[in-house]
Amino acid sequence: MSDRIRTGRRSLVKKGKAGVRYVLRSAAAKVAAGAVGALALIPGLLLRTGAAAMGGLLRLLRLAPRTGTKWGIYFTRWSLHLARTVHTRLIAKAKKRWEADTRPDVMTDFDEPGHTLPPTTADGFGTDYFGGDLVSVFQTETEAVRDAYAAYDPPMMLAVAAEYWGLPEGLTSAAEAVRQLAVNTADKYPADAKMADLVAQVYALLHQAAQKAAEVGPLFAKVHENDLRRFEEPRPGEHMWNILERRPDGGFDQREPSRFVAVAQDVAHVYSRYEPGHMNQVAAEYEGIPAGIENVAAAISLLQVRSNDRYPVDKAVVDAIADVHQLLMAAASAAQELMPNFRRLHAPDISRHEAPRNGEEAEGMWDV
Repeated sequence: MSDRIRTGRRSLVKKGKAGVRYVLRSAAAKVAAGAVGALALIPGLLLRTGAAAMGGLLRLLRLAPRTGTKWGIYFTRWSLHLARTVHTRLIAKAKKRWEADTRPDVMTDFDEPGHTLPPTTADGFGTDYFGGDLVSVFQTETEAVRDAYAAYDPPMMLAVAAEYWGLPEGLTSAAEAVRQLAVNTADKYPADAKMADLVAQVYALLHQAAQKAAEVGPLFAKVHENDLRRFEEPRPGEHMWNILERRPDGGFDQREPSRFVAVAQDVAHVYSRYEPGHMNQVAAEYEGIPAGIENVAAAISLLQVRSNDRYPVDKAVVDAIADVHQLLMAAASAAQELMPNFRRLHAPDISRHEAPRNGEEAEGMWDV
């Protein structure tokens, strides 16, 4: 409810500001049209006066009666036509700006990646809690995904198409790391079986997001069938329809791996080789999963924003990417429960590290 109220408030403020700007632009259009008309009227009056004088001379000579009156009126009408043209164009621009300013925001509102426990936990421990001084491998690798994708600027629409087609593969690669964590939790780590189930639930949500992402590419191909046909089945001289100058062939193909796929695959590769040697490293992974998923969501959000604001694509494609982003954020929200449940299910084990009895050496006598 608070999110809806916040969104509604932002929408009203946005529309109010857009309305004020539209009124100001409309007034400026009228002023500009009037100024242009007034400036054009001066030479028009001079020409009309000259035409009237010439017509009077011709009438005296009885060569062309009413010639000056007939043609002179057109000189003063120039100012009216010119003012009307300027006003129409400026108002059209103002309406386009108003439509752009009032266009609904894409779903990009989410917390910055990097969720951590507070300086003092609910159990009363300080900032050096179990695993708290370590950085999750999953979080680190997905930060590289986020940063690499933010620096990528597709040069043409076939490169953008490759991103749409590559979404499911990229998300599957990122989700594979979470699946591997669930398998290891069940088979290799000395952890409660419930932890494996919780991690598996997060993976299931990521899998849903990947399945949803598989709809984006076909949707893009369907709504942009005519645009894509110009590349796949070009007619003789197809470049003559280009908006800009003809570009050289960059070698892009919508079926090649996208940049998102390329950087996301590293997450799965690195994580498949990662072997934590201590449970505090495993704890860091549980804690880093939410931020890692949000890093991936940030890359998807960037693609969504660019599709909405920069790329010439149908709004239906933007909405489909928004659905994928929403599922990713649901997975990140579910992952927030991993670390609290890990601490609850393993409280005796963790307390040996955070509050060792008679010091670490004494507590170490219980080591297996």
